[in-house]
Amino acid sequence: MKQKKNSRPNGLGSGLSSLLGAEAEKNNDNYKMVPIEFIKPGPWQPRKIFDKDELDSLSNSIKKQGIIQPVILKSNDKVKNEYFIIAGERRWRACQLAKIHEIPAIIRDDINVEKIAELSLVENIQRSELNPIEEAEGYQSLLSNYNYTQEDISKAVGKSRSYIGNIIRLLSLSVKAKELLLEKKLTIGQVRPLIGHKDADIFLDIILKKRLNSRDIEKLIKQGNIKSNKNNVKNIDIINLEKELTEITGLGVNIDFNYLKNTGTIKLECKNLEQFNFIIEKFKN
Repeated sequence: MKQKKNSRPNGLGSGLSSLLGAEAEKNNDNYKMVPIEFIKPGPWQPRKIFDKDELDSLSNSIKKQGIIQPVILKSNDKVKNEYFIIAGERRWRACQLAKIHEIPAIIRDDINVEKIAELSLVENIQRSELNPIEEAEGYQSLLSNYNYTQEDISKAVGKSRSYIGNIIRLLSLSVKAKELLLEKKLTIGQVRPLIGHKDADIFLDIILKKRLNSRDIEKLIKQGNIKSNKNNVKNIDIINLEKELTEITGLGVNIDFNYLKNTGTIKLECKNLEQFNFIIEKFKN
């Protein structure tokens, strides 16, 4: 059942472990061995990415020690002998790597699907198993689908309201910025100044090439024009091109390129009339 607007969620902070742990263990009727192929990830699962090294490590541990804690499942009402994972997807994936054919499970068909979605999200957040985008999507889901307030979420996961709000804002980043964040090529601090900026992807290229920190990025965004800060952020390729043209012509070369508009100028510095005439003849020929 959905929460009433501005109502405090009941039991949200406890997560799946408290709801499904001791209580489920007492009910032996729900315990059974389930074939791996009968199990599918739950559609409510907020976590989409699983670290390969962590799964390999867990798989090796399962091979040696077995499965200490059963997974929690819910029957698929539409398909016979098919189950959705409520908790334990990482164990299920690791068992597949370990080539284990059956996995111990507790079946909890008594739990409401909406409650599972809420608790699954909080469980993942509390265990720090979500990347920033998954976490942001999870918070937004609670706000949009379950009528939680940011204050409710803050109390549930033990994080400040400002933190919740800032993470949710990551969802407005461009696709490229999100990819760089997920690939850990940029940090949250580096991408945060780009939120809501229409030319964010143009700045991303400069940030990566110059390896700018969050403070430098904030200055760059405030200026709004790459060329106005050329001593700090001029593209290294342009610097090399200036050097190459200087060596060829013997003249001072300054390339001023605006990455926002894809336009620019090339200035040649002539120290005397002879150099000036040299350039004119080159153009004529």
